[in-house]
Amino acid sequence: MRNFLEKEIKLCLSPVNYLFLLFAVMVIIPSYPFYVSFFYFCLSVFFIFNNSELNKDIAYSMILPITKKEIVKSRCVLVCSYEVVCILLTIPFAILSRKLVPSGNPAGIDMNPAFYGLVMLPLTIFNMIFITQYYKKAEKPGLPFLFASIGFWLCYGILEFPVWTKNDLNLDFVKYFDTTDFIPNIQLPVLFGGIAIYILGWILTYKISSSRFEKVDL
Repeated sequence: MRNFLEKEIKLCLSPVNYLFLLFAVMVIIPSYPFYVSFFYFCLSVFFIFNNSELNKDIAYSMILPITKKEIVKSRCVLVCSYEVVCILLTIPFAILSRKLVPSGNPAGIDMNPAFYGLVMLPLTIFNMIFITQYYKKAEKPGLPFLFASIGFWLCYGILEFPVWTKNDLNLDFVKYFDTTDFIPNIQLPVLFGGIAIYILGWILTYKISSSRFEKVDL
């Protein structure tokens, strides 16, 4: 797996993907919906697949002594690792954001552990739709990215709607999530629950994608 992952990094990651790591800084922008920052990481994942397509990565991988399942597995590990790095890079800027703007974010949910648990949901939906759809035919990633983006934004709307309407609809429970205060007994379970969903989502994504790729005639 280590050799396969090195191949993925060399053939599929481009300078654009490293530049997109800078979007982690966006979480310090005042009055900005923080979920949007994470969509740029999803866009960077699209560039991984697009660069792979340009470099004929699948054609090259098929001549190597590896199975189709291993090809999918190495790609999933690469994308998962890349996303985790992106997420971790936002944390120091999130802490800085809380220091710079202690009043919170009027454009959406505030930064706290619960937010990181919740953001795992649109990321998981994006990964599952995009990667499983891509490996249906293992060709141009544009259409799978479109469908996955729709899934991301729909999930974003569902998660932010209670925050936007908390005063109008008297949604008192939102105050535990839309706050810069640390409420461990509520926010930490949401964080760990989001991480669990993210992990399970990757397992399911790999299983579906590898099963579909097995049926592709290359």
